[in-house]
Amino acid sequence: MKGDPVMVLNFRRIETDPPDCAEKQFSATTGGSFHESKTPTDDQSVLKILNQVMLQVEYNNFADRRLNRIDPLYKELCLIIAEVLVLDQDFIKINGTYICAHLVKEVYSQLRNDHLRLVFNNYLNVTKRVFNKRSYLRTALYNAVFEIESHYANDVRVTY
Repeated sequence: MKGDPVMVLNFRRIETDPPDCAEKQFSATTGGSFHESKTPTDDQSVLKILNQVMLQVEYNNFADRRLNRIDPLYKELCLIIAEVLVLDQDFIKINGTYICAHLVKEVYSQLRNDHLRLVFNNYLNVTKRVFNKRSYLRTALYNAVFEIESHYANDVRVTY
């Protein structure tokens, strides 16, 4: 409906038609999204958000059974996701471009275990030095949501 207000679900609060965001808004369509949990209060810490992120990405499944440990990069990825979800800014810088925070948080809320594995494996295959690791990983996480299907389709074509 053209005249109806668009409901935008935000990790921090629910708003109708955010004033500073011209990009098209996505609705929360994934089950178990951060947006479906109760709205965090100001006293809720980043550690609580980190725990929610770790549950959503099934953090314990990253354990290497042979070494009986989880690579620290997975925790770093979870920390970056939590950091983005609690940022109180109108825009977030992704790959050198400022993108509406509502859109970035919605994309980050869709990240799951397979997305983090994709980012992890791609990061291990980088052959050049990464100077700004956090910015690089923030962009890689954002792009993983859009690339995951084509990545696996390409793997299947290459394998066979």
